[in-house]
Amino acid sequence: MSSYKKVCEVISKTCLDINKGENVVIVTDINKQKIGNELFNYLQNITNTVMIQIPVTSKNGEEPVAIVNNIFQKADVIIAPTTMSLSHTRAFVNARKKGTRVASLPGITENMFLQSIDVDYSAMSELTKKLADAIKGKNIIKVKTDLGTDVSFSVKGRKPICLDGICHKKGGFINLPDGEMCIAPIENSMNGVLVFDLSSSPDHRTKWGKVGLLNNEKIKLVIKNGKIISFSNGAKAKIIKNIIDNSDKNANCIAEFAIGTNNKARITGLILEDEKKLGTIHFAFGSNVSIGGKNQSNLHLDMIMDKPDVYFDNVQILRKGKLLI
Repeated sequence: MSSYKKVCEVISKTCLDINKGENVVIVTDINKQKIGNELFNYLQNITNTVMIQIPVTSKNGEEPVAIVNNIFQKADVIIAPTTMSLSHTRAFVNARKKGTRVASLPGITENMFLQSIDVDYSAMSELTKKLADAIKGKNIIKVKTDLGTDVSFSVKGRKPICLDGICHKKGGFINLPDGEMCIAPIENSMNGVLVFDLSSSPDHRTKWGKVGLLNNEKIKLVIKNGKIISFSNGAKAKIIKNIIDNSDKNANCIAEFAIGTNNKARITGLILEDEKKLGTIHFAFGSNVSIGGKNQSNLHLDMIMDKPDVYFDNVQILRKGKLLI
């Protein structure tokens, strides 16, 4: 494992290229304050850094209060180690439109911070871009697994996004630990069955219960015209259903498809790291406006599959989770 100082240095220099004199905002909450403090202590001697603590929200994508939004608008860089995700909020989208570089770390743990951020970014970036190149110009993605996933959906006209941990340009975004190629499906195009076998929700603790690693329970969703029309039975499936049902009318819309490209990421039961593991895939429901989609929601809920078969226009890209490019 790396030291806190080393990881803070990697985030500052390699990932964000923070320069002296820039305005940096670290936004955190009581659960992630140790990581927030380490980042603040490292950066305060380099640039103009402030740290703000927000309440722990109840779901991913919930908007921060207006005063926080105003602070974001004046930042050159935002680093957000938080319990729940701010990644797909309008607050972050609007800050990025003004040129703010954003590093989101939703659900980050100290172990994950020290394990999976200090990676070979050059190699990871090259692989992620190869996947993006492979999907450019393609229309239909098909996904199958031995557990029963069998879906197809359109990405026609949508641009792939490389989340490779490098965020040097104005308005850029990274999700640390990083390593994925993602794209927004055409919102009404997915039909079929999704069966998830790993994890979902950033820290897997909600007011309805704990999700965590699914172990023997598989969550089966039937999708019609891009929306969930039925859930399997089971305690954890009911938690996911409650999260979606208690959000908003757009929360059950397919929002994202992504492939993990980080060879240091592990399966831990925490979505932030699980979804980056090389060869896993994940889908998300809810908001996708931040990645080029059209569905606005106050929820962005990721769910993961291991060992998938993936095809871009009938060209196989993954076989049982092994990349073929």
